[in-house]
Amino acid sequence: MKTSYIKDSSFLMPSSAPKRYIPRPSALPQYPVVDDVTVAVDRTAEYAIVISMYEVYNDRIFDLLSGSVVSNGAMQKRRALLFKSTEHSPDRKVVAGLRKIVCGSLDEALMVLETGLLERKVAGTGSNAVSSRSHGFFCIEVKKRSRSAVLGPWTSSALTIVDLAGSERARNAKTAGATLAEAGKINESLMYLGQCMQMQSDNQDSNKQNVVPFRQCKLTELLFSNSFPSSSSNSSTHHVSQHHRPQKAIMIVTADPVGDFNATSQILRYSALAREVTVPRIPSVTSTILGGSSKPPPAYLSGRTTPSATAEELEHALAELARLAESVDVLQLQLSEERRRRLDAEASWAAAEQRATAIEQAVRDECVDEMEARVAAEAVRWKAAWSDAAERHDSHLDAKLELLSRGIGTQIQIREDTAPSDNERVRELEDENEGLRRRIEIVQREVGLRSPSKKMRVLKAKKVNCLDAGYEGSP
Repeated sequence: MKTSYIKDSSFLMPSSAPKRYIPRPSALPQYPVVDDVTVAVDRTAEYAIVISMYEVYNDRIFDLLSGSVVSNGAMQKRRALLFKSTEHSPDRKVVAGLRKIVCGSLDEALMVLETGLLERKVAGTGSNAVSSRSHGFFCIEVKKRSRSAVLGPWTSSALTIVDLAGSERARNAKTAGATLAEAGKINESLMYLGQCMQMQSDNQDSNKQNVVPFRQCKLTELLFSNSFPSSSSNSSTHHVSQHHRPQKAIMIVTADPVGDFNATSQILRYSALAREVTVPRIPSVTSTILGGSSKPPPAYLSGRTTPSATAEELEHALAELARLAESVDVLQLQLSEERRRRLDAEASWAAAEQRATAIEQAVRDECVDEMEARVAAEAVRWKAAWSDAAERHDSHLDAKLELLSRGIGTQIQIREDTAPSDNERVRELEDENEGLRRRIEIVQREVGLRSPSKKMRVLKAKKVNCLDAGYEGSP
């Protein structure tokens, strides 16, 4: 493998310094020894190993290899990165703005790993003195291209090692404040990860495919986004032209057999759920056609690419196409028969609607005629009753007049009063003047005896009224 160089690394010595092998103390495990491990490589190609590290802290992505930025003696706040599709990767999501370092040896890779671990968020709790407060991602990408005169494009494969922060209880860890908020984010992301694995496991056991909610947090989005087909147009075009191998995942858990039973059982249940999940893949066109066949899957699906496998694939595809053509003919006959039945049904439905309309009109006419007959009969009855009542009233009045004439027994005579004479008129006026004088005298006496009391005024008013009544009653 070609030895490359480390790029964008501020923590290494300058390249101009003399290179000497100096044992470097490291906190990482030194065993087992991998010096004798050899890997077969293609001598006609060149390789590059690119390493990147980042963490998910409080549901935000931060680069661990960018280093701490100090401005004017003060530590600046780290800038969160975005997980999205870029111009160079339209078919999959990547962490945009991530610093990547090219390494040429194992020591350089270990140095990059230790540098990222130093930048990772840790804190002391009641359970662990150096408890991780974030989920760490260590990505190793191996790139390859041909060494021919015309350099070909880079092809790559990536291995991502994820160190999940462990869930903790605030009562046992004795966390508070910012540490408690960090623990809440960690527990929340682990819960969403369990939900995604449970949903994916349920989809494998049932025909109904439910949506895996992997966009609920950054951890599940990083782990599951590139496992499902994208809905974007660029992604769909790319998948048609080039098929990507499915992602593979392995979960490694640590369990203490003599530790806390609840924690150990929870870890084992979590890992048992992960064993039941298989990462989905995007099927090819041929496998999609053969998916409807009841025959067992051919041998080419196992990964072989021999000519015999290709011929067998073509035979199966042709047989499946012939079966589909026969199915199409049968379905066309069934479709024409269904169309004829539909036309007959529509014709019968139209005739039934016409009959229903005629029946409804006849019923309406019958109801109108019956109603008019009833109204005419009711009018005749009311007229007869009115005539009878008028006749009874007239006969009643005649009877009263007859009784009145019988009771009087004599003929009623009308007599007019004669006009009064002059003497009688003078006498009446004198009597009237005398009465007025007496009233004046009475009023004068009342005025002399008038009291401011309301009761006396009322009594006097009553007395005057009595006198007036007595005067009017005198002849």
